[in-house]
Amino acid sequence: MVTKGNRQNGQPMLIKNNIVSITERIPLYTNEFSESWIQKIIHENAGILPISDIESGFAPALSIGREVKTTAGYIDNLLISPEGYITIVETKLWRNPQARREVVGQVLDYAKELSKWTFTDLDDAFKHVNQNPEGLISVICRQAEFAEMDEHTMIDNISRNLRRGRFLLMIVGDGIRESVEEMVEYLSQSPQLHFTLALVELQVYKLSSDANSLLIIPQIVTRTREITRAIVRIEGDYTDGLKVNIDTNLGVETAQTQKQSYGRTTLTAQDYFEQLGQNTDQSKVDFVKRVIADSKKIGLAIVWNIGSFGLQFPDPSRSGINLSILTINKKGHIQLGYAEKQLISLNIPLTINHSFCADTAQMFAGIEQNRDKLEIWNKNSTISDLIPQYDRFMQRIEKYLEEVTVAGQNAYSST
Repeated sequence: MVTKGNRQNGQPMLIKNNIVSITERIPLYTNEFSESWIQKIIHENAGILPISDIESGFAPALSIGREVKTTAGYIDNLLISPEGYITIVETKLWRNPQARREVVGQVLDYAKELSKWTFTDLDDAFKHVNQNPEGLISVICRQAEFAEMDEHTMIDNISRNLRRGRFLLMIVGDGIRESVEEMVEYLSQSPQLHFTLALVELQVYKLSSDANSLLIIPQIVTRTREITRAIVRIEGDYTDGLKVNIDTNLGVETAQTQKQSYGRTTLTAQDYFEQLGQNTDQSKVDFVKRVIADSKKIGLAIVWNIGSFGLQFPDPSRSGINLSILTINKKGHIQLGYAEKQLISLNIPLTINHSFCADTAQMFAGIEQNRDKLEIWNKNSTISDLIPQYDRFMQRIEKYLEEVTVAGQNAYSST
């Protein structure tokens, strides 16, 4: 009989030029490290945090500063993304049980305080903490991944996210063992905020071959008694009845039952639907939600990007490759997916993809198969054009998935 236990991490080993370096785990609670050390690492290397795995719209992240002053205290690390999403990081070494309880309340206090800020407040805080008169936008736009952002759009996005309390709250430390129940009492005090809470453990290893080098592994904790990633949704207010939903590896716990037709929605998804509604109308938003629900039923994965989402088909042979089917952006434009490289890597004939493109192109007025790139249309279609052809279109997608699955099985068996 196989007994399932908690997931455990093995000891990482570094192999360089066929030479194996043994690693030694260094607990962060030793005197070698401090919370200031963690803050410095994050400030200089914001990419060390697995932000894109938690909320894609919050990545890539640029550090606004360390020890950012607010009336609620000093925020350890404050980060921002190209779309104006703000990440609040609280570093904590769990040297005593009281700290575990207090840190949740502390990071929530920071979120409450920032929700009262304007863009000017954030800009002033940036200038003060960095002793830089240029201001936040000027520094942001010099970064390669931020260069194409429009200044006015970024200011509007930042202002909106501050006002609505749309933040990613991250507690980063050396081990998080809070139960979901113990956290609810803090979280339920913030019904006006809409945020994602992530708890990340930094595992630090010393290399035997190089005493001056460290290997750092950031991990969204996955043990049963620890929180993997608590997606906390707080809706309503005390007059209407507070709804607290916490989605973790322990399941979904709700303080008040709420029907969710389309599964958990990230903050990136919520902004997408809001902007789609502004660019189209509510009927188009409802239709897209139907597309998402139907796509999940036939085995497609929904991948949220900045301002769009994609439908992807996970390779049935479990290679880890996802085939891009299509993308729908916040303006309601539909683009057929670029799956050529993925199909080639799976040894699946490209003619399957070309036929899918040709057949779907014929469903829409003015759409043709691109003459140079047979896997895409000559231009994007729209939600309005898709609605009358929807059933036909989804049937063709299902046929495409079957063809890809069979071809993949044949390719696998021939190797």
